[in-house]
Amino acid sequence: SRAQDTWTQKADFGGGAIAGAVGFSINDKGYVGAFGTAAFWQYDPASDIWTQMADFGGGSRGNAVGFCIGSKGYLGTGSSNISPYLAKDFWEYDPINDLWSQKADLYGPARYCAVGFSIGTKGYIGTGYGVEDYLSDFWEYDPASNSWIQKADFGGAARHRAVAFS
Repeated sequence: SRAQDTWTQKADFGGGAIAGAVGFSINDKGYVGAFGTAAFWQYDPASDIWTQMADFGGGSRGNAVGFCIGSKGYLGTGSSNISPYLAKDFWEYDPINDLWSQKADLYGPARYCAVGFSIGTKGYIGTGYGVEDYLSDFWEYDPASNSWIQKADFGGAARHRAVAFS
């Protein structure tokens, strides 16, 4: 019997219906943004409340990558409804000061629907769809030096819309 495996309804997302969302978690809170808007939202599971935070510094963005390193959130790549449509910019979110700061652009090509995750003190972005084709490259971000290093390409076929967790 798996009676303990149940879903519990929580407060609806504060930003309304969304698509192409991106998110990350920092400590005990979740953060979500979506395509077509720069608005970013925080979810506090302890109070079951959504709160609108500072707009994402990179403007309207969807199909981006988000992850957390330590006490900061990171968001980059993706697509927008303004030119250029594919992005390679990268941003850091400080939840204490509710502030976005632009960091070093991803050294690889602009892309959307990439995959991203963090392990320890480093973040990783790879795969996705570039200007003309699917990608298999992978990059490591070091927040201490604000720099990117190319890693070995993803071992499988080039792809987009992959999923990762750590």
